[in-house]
Amino acid sequence: MMTRSLLAIAIATLGAASVQATPFLPMDARGLAMGNTGVASAQRAHAPAYNPSLLSQAEHDDDFAILFPQLGLSIADEEEMYDTFIDMNDELIPEFEALFDNAENNNFNQHLEELDNASQALYDALDNLSANDVNNVDETIAELRAKNDNLQSALDTVNDDLKQVDSLTDQLTSDLTSISGNPFSGRLGTSAAIALPSKRFAAAISLSANVTFSGRVGYSSNDNNLINGYGDAASGYVDDADALSTDFDALLNDAENGDVTEDDLDWITTQAENTSNYTSDSISTAAGDISIIENGQLSSEAEDADMDSYLEMVGVAVSDLGVSFSREFSIWDKKVAIGITPKYQRVITLHYAAEADYEGDIDEQDLEDASETFNQFNVDLGASFRFGATNKWVFGLVGKNLIGKTYQAKEVVIRGSADSTTLAGPKISLNPQFRAGLAFNGNWTTVALDVDLTENDPVAWENPTQYVAVGAEFDIYNTLQLRAGYRTNLSVSDAEVASIGFGFSPFGVHIDIAAMANPNDVEKEAGIALETGFYF
Repeated sequence: MMTRSLLAIAIATLGAASVQATPFLPMDARGLAMGNTGVASAQRAHAPAYNPSLLSQAEHDDDFAILFPQLGLSIADEEEMYDTFIDMNDELIPEFEALFDNAENNNFNQHLEELDNASQALYDALDNLSANDVNNVDETIAELRAKNDNLQSALDTVNDDLKQVDSLTDQLTSDLTSISGNPFSGRLGTSAAIALPSKRFAAAISLSANVTFSGRVGYSSNDNNLINGYGDAASGYVDDADALSTDFDALLNDAENGDVTEDDLDWITTQAENTSNYTSDSISTAAGDISIIENGQLSSEAEDADMDSYLEMVGVAVSDLGVSFSREFSIWDKKVAIGITPKYQRVITLHYAAEADYEGDIDEQDLEDASETFNQFNVDLGASFRFGATNKWVFGLVGKNLIGKTYQAKEVVIRGSADSTTLAGPKISLNPQFRAGLAFNGNWTTVALDVDLTENDPVAWENPTQYVAVGAEFDIYNTLQLRAGYRTNLSVSDAEVASIGFGFSPFGVHIDIAAMANPNDVEKEAGIALETGFYF
């Protein structure tokens, strides 16, 4: 039913074009708590995710470290679709459904039927009358006037309903138009690492998997026609019934004076017949051209109309198995650490689409049909050096995924589409990313600043990113760490994120937790991360 389709559209908002790189956004708890900084401040086993050269910036007494597991999740609702969805799902859609639910009493559908019955009763009363039967016949005039009063009463009820229909359809189309094309995106990351830091020769093995997805709903013109068609069709019906009632009242006044002619009676009888058989103009919908009202009642096509708005989702999962190497070199009398991470990379693209009222389940085979797997080798390269009177300052520079590549996602059939409509597969490019960092690493405090040197295009429809991030950590007796950070996106406005977190590290065991959110509106972006580590 059409109203169930509306509900499906609203739920779907919780999905081609050229698709580009994912954000520079490792999902470790320490870095996330510090605003996603780490190019100059990451420690030991965190270094492969940010800058492999930091493996050679460790202290002389630092030994090997293990991180397992790291887990992180972030969700971004950039256009605040969630609030719109809640309003539609909790209020607008139930109200709209109730108008057309035959199980409900006193609904719009029932009132349309009563209006049709009243206009039909008026036609039946007129059909076999002559002018002489009406002129100056008080009983006939009274009977006809009572039927006209019934028509007017039914008309008034439908008119009241129509105000509600117009209000609801206006709000629904406005809300659905506002969310159409806007993205809902997310990122899930997990990783593990073993690191052996050293000034002379450092090494690490790291394994990470990051899934980034973006979804949107396209609200079609056919569906817009259908939703607005209910009010438009009813308005036409009301106008015809109102004209009939007004003209019939005038005829009855003439009848009291004996002035009704056979032509007058034939004309009003034809008008009553046309009103009782009122059929609205046809409109273009996903089911073809249909009339919302046929013969004075809601048509079966309107009750069971399909919709062709659809959800499209694009995602990319990148798994890295890397081996990092780092060493400190003397360059122009400066101790510069250089690190490299050659890595085996598996990239899985996902492209899925389904009509908004598709009721089928998504199973493993659906995902296999929508995905494509690619394998390649890639490399990260980083450098860092210490400076300042006490060598507490660190500057870092890193380039990640230096071997850029573009992947062709699969063409997909829109699930639930009657004609098996297909969508071309998007191109997903994993391009090189470059970031610089500056940090002060004191005995008790760490302060860090990271800056993306290039803009990273989105996975699909979300905003591009070019982050500037700052963060700080206060370490209490190497046992309790308190962290806070702030990150902004230079590519768009109102994309700030504030973050907090803490670590507990007794006897070399590290447990870290972090959370982040847009300080102006949590629903715009929020995330959490946690990890367990062992430092020796």
